[in-house]
Amino acid sequence: MSVRVLVDLEKCNLCMLCVEYCPAYVFSVSSGRITVDSSKCIECYGCIPLCPRSAIRIAVEPGDLTVFLKEK
Repeated sequence: MSVRVLVDLEKCNLCMLCVEYCPAYVFSVSSGRITVDSSKCIECYGCIPLCPRSAIRIAVEPGDLTVFLKEK
């Protein structure tokens, strides 16, 4: 199952907790804003409760959830 890590840039205040915490280095800062490389995500989801502004969420790629459910 592949996921997309999404950051609401209007909520993000660049506290850098996600950049410092993420064991897979999904988050970085470029041109004064958080950037995301979802392909690196190891799906630990630790970033979601870590964000004090609730700016991070995960989106399942279309079709992946259907495949996941059929495999069970």
